[in-house]
Amino acid sequence: MNDIIQAILTRRSVRAYQPRQIGEKDLQEILLAGQYAPTAMGDQLWHFTVVQNAELKEKLQLLCKASFKNSDIPSLRELSSRDDVHVFYHAPTLVIVSADSKAVAPLWDSVLAMENMLLAASSLGISSCWVHSPMIVYGAPEGPASLSSIGLNFPEGHVPYAAAVFGYSAQPLPEAAPRKPGTVTLLQ
Repeated sequence: MNDIIQAILTRRSVRAYQPRQIGEKDLQEILLAGQYAPTAMGDQLWHFTVVQNAELKEKLQLLCKASFKNSDIPSLRELSSRDDVHVFYHAPTLVIVSADSKAVAPLWDSVLAMENMLLAASSLGISSCWVHSPMIVYGAPEGPASLSSIGLNFPEGHVPYAAAVFGYSAQPLPEAAPRKPGTVTLLQ
């Protein structure tokens, strides 16, 4: 099996991290992989915001949990009141991909960039997990102002579309869930 397929098949969402930070060389390789993701019309109109500052991540975590309280999703409302829940799983690095909202396909461009980063991290032995909470905060009426109030700003006209945490797993990687049957249709 080649290395790319191996990285895809072995990547897992990790929800418990060691406190040690990922190395600068590895971080740059992960970000470079994101920059080589395909974009609609080749626009490359995304931006990667890397948050490694623990105080800023904690402020963002508090905003996320506050946003959960107002959610229409019962499970998020329940999580908002739990002290044992950390929305970033104590990971040392958070990456948020924002894109120009006027791009041809900003959501898809951002998600493709993030997937490249998740797979690059896996190939380097670095764990990751998609986190949607920054986008929930941004989507609230006061969201952009709340994020700005803690020093988290995106380029002019950009909206956050994808986010993930990165670091070293604090526990063995979980086994993959069985794949659901009937998810492929082949038309020949």
